[in-house]
Amino acid sequence: MVGFVNGEKRLGKEDLMFFMYVDESGDVGMGPKASRYFCLSGLVIHECNWTETLQAISGMRRNLAKEYGFDARKELHASNLLGRSSKAKCGLTRTQIVLMLRDVIRFEAGFKFARSLNVVVDKKNKSFGDDPFTIAWETLIQRFENTINYNNFPTPWGSMNGEKGFIIVDKTDEDKLRKLVRRMRCNNIIPSIYGPGTYQLNLARIVEDPMHKDSVYSSPIQLCDVNAYFLKQTVDPNTTVIKNKARNYFYYLKPILCTQACSSNMYGIVYR
Repeated sequence: MVGFVNGEKRLGKEDLMFFMYVDESGDVGMGPKASRYFCLSGLVIHECNWTETLQAISGMRRNLAKEYGFDARKELHASNLLGRSSKAKCGLTRTQIVLMLRDVIRFEAGFKFARSLNVVVDKKNKSFGDDPFTIAWETLIQRFENTINYNNFPTPWGSMNGEKGFIIVDKTDEDKLRKLVRRMRCNNIIPSIYGPGTYQLNLARIVEDPMHKDSVYSSPIQLCDVNAYFLKQTVDPNTTVIKNKARNYFYYLKPILCTQACSSNMYGIVYR
Protein backbone atom coordinates (compact mmCIF):
# COMPACT_ATOMS: atom_id res chain seq x y z
CA MET A 1 0.00 0.00 0.00
CA VAL A 2 1.25 3.48 -0.87
CA GLY A 3 0.42 6.38 1.44
CA PHE A 4 1.34 10.03 1.69
CA VAL A 5 2.83 11.81 4.71
CA ASN A 6 3.26 15.59 4.55
CA GLY A 7 2.80 15.38 0.82
CA GLU A 8 5.54 12.77 0.38
CA LYS A 9 5.01 9.26 -0.93
CA ARG A 10 5.51 6.54 1.69
CA LEU A 11 5.66 2.80 1.08
CA GLY A 12 3.57 0.40 3.09
CA LYS A 13 5.00 -2.82 4.51
CA GLU A 14 3.77 -4.82 1.53
CA ASP A 15 6.00 -2.75 -0.78
CA LEU A 16 9.20 -3.75 1.02
CA MET A 17 11.63 -6.53 0.25
CA PHE A 18 14.38 -8.83 1.34
CA PHE A 19 17.83 -8.70 -0.24
CA MET A 20 19.59 -12.04 -0.58
CA TYR A 21 23.34 -11.75 -1.08
CA VAL A 22 24.96 -14.95 -2.38
CA ASP A 23 28.40 -16.42 -2.96
CA GLU A 24 29.68 -19.83 -4.04
CA SER A 25 32.36 -22.28 -2.95
CA GLY A 26 33.65 -25.13 -5.08
CA ASP A 27 33.12 -25.45 -8.81
CA VAL A 28 30.34 -26.71 -11.05
CA GLY A 29 32.47 -29.11 -13.09
CA MET A 30 31.75 -32.82 -13.34
CA GLY A 31 35.16 -34.04 -14.47
CA PRO A 32 37.83 -35.88 -12.46
CA LYS A 33 39.59 -32.63 -11.47
CA ALA A 34 36.42 -30.89 -10.31
CA SER A 35 35.57 -30.39 -6.65
CA ARG A 36 33.24 -33.00 -5.19
CA TYR A 37 30.98 -30.34 -3.66
CA PHE A 38 29.44 -27.13 -4.94
CA CYS A 39 28.04 -24.86 -2.22
CA LEU A 40 25.93 -21.70 -2.11
CA SER A 41 25.47 -19.48 0.92
CA GLY A 42 22.95 -16.65 0.98
CA LEU A 43 22.60 -13.87 3.54
CA VAL A 44 19.08 -12.44 3.68
CA ILE A 45 18.60 -8.90 5.00
CA HIS A 46 15.35 -6.96 5.12
CA GLU A 47 15.66 -3.55 3.50
CA CYS A 48 14.54 -1.84 6.72
CA ASN A 49 17.63 -3.28 8.43
CA TRP A 50 20.03 -2.72 5.56
CA THR A 51 21.61 0.51 6.80
CA GLU A 52 22.17 -0.69 10.37
CA THR A 53 23.57 -3.97 9.04
CA LEU A 54 26.10 -2.17 6.84
CA GLN A 55 27.06 0.06 9.76
CA ALA A 56 27.57 -3.00 11.95
CA ILE A 57 29.77 -4.62 9.30
CA SER A 58 31.86 -1.45 9.09
CA GLY A 59 32.31 -1.55 12.86
CA MET A 60 33.34 -5.19 12.68
CA ARG A 61 35.93 -4.36 10.02
CA ARG A 62 37.40 -1.65 12.27
CA ASN A 63 37.64 -4.21 15.07
CA LEU A 64 39.50 -6.60 12.76
CA ALA A 65 41.94 -3.81 11.98
CA LYS A 66 42.59 -3.25 15.67
CA GLU A 67 42.78 -6.94 16.62
CA TYR A 68 44.63 -8.37 13.63
CA GLY A 69 45.97 -5.38 11.71
CA PHE A 70 43.79 -6.33 8.75
CA ASP A 71 43.11 -3.31 6.52
CA ALA A 72 39.42 -2.40 6.86
CA ARG A 73 39.34 -1.57 3.13
CA LYS A 74 40.69 -4.94 2.02
CA GLU A 75 38.38 -7.65 0.71
CA LEU A 76 37.45 -10.53 3.00
CA HIS A 77 37.96 -13.44 0.59
CA ALA A 78 38.55 -16.65 2.51
CA SER A 79 40.16 -18.80 -0.19
CA ASN A 80 42.50 -15.97 -1.24
CA LEU A 81 43.48 -15.18 2.32
CA LEU A 82 44.21 -18.82 3.08
CA GLY A 83 45.87 -19.50 -0.26
CA ARG A 84 49.53 -19.35 -1.23
CA SER A 85 49.71 -15.65 -2.08
CA SER A 86 51.68 -13.79 0.58
CA LYS A 87 50.24 -10.52 -0.74
CA ALA A 88 46.69 -11.62 0.11
CA LYS A 89 47.66 -12.51 3.68
CA CYS A 90 48.78 -8.99 4.60
CA GLY A 91 51.52 -10.30 6.87
CA LEU A 92 49.22 -12.59 8.87
CA THR A 93 49.87 -16.28 9.45
CA ARG A 94 47.29 -18.81 8.29
CA THR A 95 46.39 -19.47 11.92
CA GLN A 96 45.74 -15.76 12.50
CA ILE A 97 43.61 -15.61 9.35
CA VAL A 98 41.56 -18.64 10.41
CA LEU A 99 40.92 -17.04 13.80
CA MET A 100 40.01 -13.75 12.15
CA LEU A 101 37.50 -15.47 9.88
CA ARG A 102 36.09 -17.29 12.91
CA ASP A 103 35.50 -13.87 14.49
CA VAL A 104 33.70 -12.73 11.32
CA ILE A 105 31.31 -15.69 11.58
CA ARG A 106 30.74 -15.08 15.28
CA PHE A 107 29.95 -11.46 14.49
CA GLU A 108 27.33 -12.51 11.93
CA ALA A 109 25.70 -14.82 14.46
CA GLY A 110 24.69 -11.70 16.37
CA PHE A 111 22.54 -10.30 13.55
CA LYS A 112 18.99 -9.90 14.82
CA PHE A 113 17.21 -9.48 11.49
CA ALA A 114 19.34 -11.54 9.09
CA ARG A 115 19.09 -15.16 8.07
CA SER A 116 21.45 -17.50 6.23
CA LEU A 117 20.26 -19.95 3.53
CA ASN A 118 22.65 -22.71 2.47
CA VAL A 119 22.82 -25.42 -0.19
CA VAL A 120 25.38 -28.21 -0.69
CA VAL A 121 25.44 -30.24 -3.91
CA ASP A 122 27.33 -33.53 -3.72
CA LYS A 123 28.41 -34.37 -7.24
CA LYS A 124 29.43 -37.91 -6.31
CA ASN A 125 25.81 -39.05 -6.47
CA LYS A 126 25.07 -37.19 -9.72
CA SER A 127 25.24 -38.51 -13.27
CA PHE A 128 27.49 -36.89 -15.86
CA GLY A 129 24.54 -35.11 -17.47
CA ASP A 130 23.44 -33.41 -14.23
CA ASP A 131 24.19 -29.72 -13.81
CA PRO A 132 25.37 -28.77 -10.28
CA PHE A 133 24.92 -25.06 -11.06
CA THR A 134 21.24 -25.45 -11.90
CA ILE A 135 20.58 -27.88 -9.05
CA ALA A 136 22.15 -25.56 -6.46
CA TRP A 137 20.64 -22.31 -7.70
CA GLU A 138 17.15 -23.75 -8.24
CA THR A 139 17.24 -25.06 -4.69
CA LEU A 140 18.44 -21.81 -3.15
CA ILE A 141 16.03 -19.61 -5.11
CA GLN A 142 13.08 -21.89 -4.29
CA ARG A 143 13.96 -21.82 -0.58
CA PHE A 144 14.20 -18.02 -0.71
CA GLU A 145 10.79 -17.82 -2.35
CA ASN A 146 9.23 -20.34 0.04
CA THR A 147 10.61 -18.71 3.17
CA ILE A 148 9.12 -15.37 2.16
CA ASN A 149 5.81 -17.04 1.32
CA TYR A 150 5.62 -18.77 4.70
CA ASN A 151 6.59 -15.66 6.68
CA ASN A 152 9.71 -17.30 8.10
CA PHE A 153 12.12 -14.40 7.75
CA PRO A 154 12.25 -11.93 10.65
CA THR A 155 11.09 -8.35 10.10
CA PRO A 156 11.14 -5.27 12.35
CA TRP A 157 7.39 -5.58 12.89
CA GLY A 158 7.32 -9.31 13.56
CA SER A 159 5.30 -10.52 10.58
CA MET A 160 5.52 -10.06 6.86
CA ASN A 161 2.94 -8.54 4.60
CA GLY A 162 3.62 -9.26 0.96
CA GLU A 163 7.36 -8.59 0.85
CA LYS A 164 9.35 -9.38 -2.28
CA GLY A 165 12.87 -10.73 -2.74
CA PHE A 166 15.85 -9.48 -4.73
CA ILE A 167 19.05 -11.46 -5.38
CA ILE A 168 22.54 -9.91 -5.39
CA VAL A 169 25.32 -12.30 -6.32
CA ASP A 170 29.08 -12.32 -6.73
CA LYS A 171 30.57 -13.09 -10.13
CA THR A 172 29.07 -16.28 -11.57
CA ASP A 173 27.51 -17.42 -14.85
CA GLU A 174 25.35 -14.32 -15.24
CA ASP A 175 23.52 -15.37 -18.40
CA LYS A 176 22.73 -18.84 -17.10
CA LEU A 177 21.43 -17.57 -13.77
CA ARG A 178 19.28 -14.92 -15.44
CA LYS A 179 17.69 -17.50 -17.74
CA LEU A 180 17.09 -19.84 -14.80
CA VAL A 181 15.23 -17.20 -12.77
CA ARG A 182 13.14 -16.17 -15.77
CA ARG A 183 12.23 -19.80 -16.46
CA MET A 184 11.25 -20.33 -12.81
CA ARG A 185 8.86 -17.39 -13.08
CA CYS A 186 6.84 -18.97 -15.88
CA ASN A 187 7.51 -22.72 -15.81
CA ASN A 188 8.73 -23.90 -12.40
CA ILE A 189 8.02 -27.62 -12.01
CA ILE A 190 8.88 -28.98 -8.56
CA PRO A 191 8.50 -32.43 -6.96
CA SER A 192 5.58 -33.03 -4.64
CA ILE A 193 6.41 -33.46 -0.97
CA TYR A 194 3.43 -35.80 -0.59
CA GLY A 195 4.68 -38.58 -2.85
CA PRO A 196 5.58 -39.21 -6.49
CA GLY A 197 4.68 -36.60 -9.05
CA THR A 198 5.29 -32.91 -9.66
CA TYR A 199 3.36 -29.67 -9.78
CA GLN A 200 3.90 -26.16 -11.08
CA LEU A 201 4.75 -23.39 -8.63
CA ASN A 202 6.05 -20.33 -10.43
CA LEU A 203 8.08 -17.70 -8.63
CA ALA A 204 5.92 -14.81 -7.47
CA ARG A 205 8.06 -13.10 -4.83
CA ILE A 206 11.44 -12.76 -6.55
CA VAL A 207 11.60 -9.52 -8.53
CA GLU A 208 13.89 -8.60 -11.42
CA ASP A 209 16.91 -10.49 -12.71
CA PRO A 210 19.65 -11.22 -10.17
CA MET A 211 22.12 -8.37 -9.89
CA HIS A 212 25.77 -9.35 -10.26
CA LYS A 213 28.21 -7.36 -8.15
CA ASP A 214 31.94 -7.79 -7.63
CA SER A 215 32.47 -8.83 -4.02
CA VAL A 216 35.27 -6.26 -3.72
CA TYR A 217 32.52 -3.64 -3.57
CA SER A 218 30.02 -5.50 -1.39
CA SER A 219 30.54 -6.16 2.31
CA PRO A 220 27.53 -8.52 2.58
CA ILE A 221 28.81 -10.64 -0.32
CA GLN A 222 32.18 -10.86 1.43
CA LEU A 223 30.40 -12.32 4.46
CA CYS A 224 28.72 -14.83 2.14
CA ASP A 225 32.16 -15.73 0.79
CA VAL A 226 33.36 -16.58 4.29
CA ASN A 227 30.18 -18.52 5.02
CA ALA A 228 30.30 -20.49 1.77
CA TYR A 229 33.98 -21.30 2.33
CA PHE A 230 33.34 -22.75 5.79
CA LEU A 231 30.13 -24.44 4.64
CA LYS A 232 32.23 -26.42 2.16
CA GLN A 233 34.80 -27.16 4.88
CA THR A 234 32.13 -29.05 6.85
CA VAL A 235 32.07 -31.70 4.13
CA ASP A 236 35.47 -31.29 2.44
CA PRO A 237 38.02 -29.73 4.83
CA ASN A 238 41.41 -28.70 3.51
CA THR A 239 44.74 -29.14 5.29
CA THR A 240 44.80 -25.65 6.79
CA VAL A 241 41.31 -26.00 8.23
CA ILE A 242 42.06 -29.45 9.68
CA LYS A 243 45.33 -28.26 11.18
CA ASN A 244 43.60 -25.31 12.88
CA LYS A 245 40.59 -27.40 13.98
CA ALA A 246 38.27 -25.08 12.07
CA ARG A 247 36.11 -27.63 10.25
CA ASN A 248 33.02 -26.75 12.27
CA TYR A 249 33.36 -22.96 12.30
CA PHE A 250 30.34 -22.68 10.00
CA TYR A 251 28.08 -23.85 12.81
CA TYR A 252 28.81 -20.69 14.80
CA LEU A 253 26.19 -19.23 12.46
CA LYS A 254 23.48 -21.35 14.07
CA PRO A 255 21.55 -18.38 15.59
CA ILE A 256 20.89 -16.98 12.11
CA LEU A 257 20.65 -20.18 10.06
CA CYS A 258 17.26 -20.51 8.37
CA THR A 259 16.30 -23.89 9.78
CA GLN A 260 12.91 -23.79 8.03
CA ALA A 261 14.72 -24.28 4.70
CA CYS A 262 15.22 -27.99 5.46
CA SER A 263 13.26 -29.71 8.21
CA SER A 264 15.47 -32.81 8.02
CA ASN A 265 18.65 -30.91 8.93
CA MET A 266 19.03 -29.18 12.28
CA TYR A 267 20.99 -26.35 10.64
CA GLY A 268 18.59 -25.92 7.72
CA ILE A 269 21.29 -26.87 5.20
CA VAL A 270 19.81 -28.34 2.03
CA TYR A 271 21.90 -31.23 0.72
CA ARG A 272 21.30 -32.28 -2.88
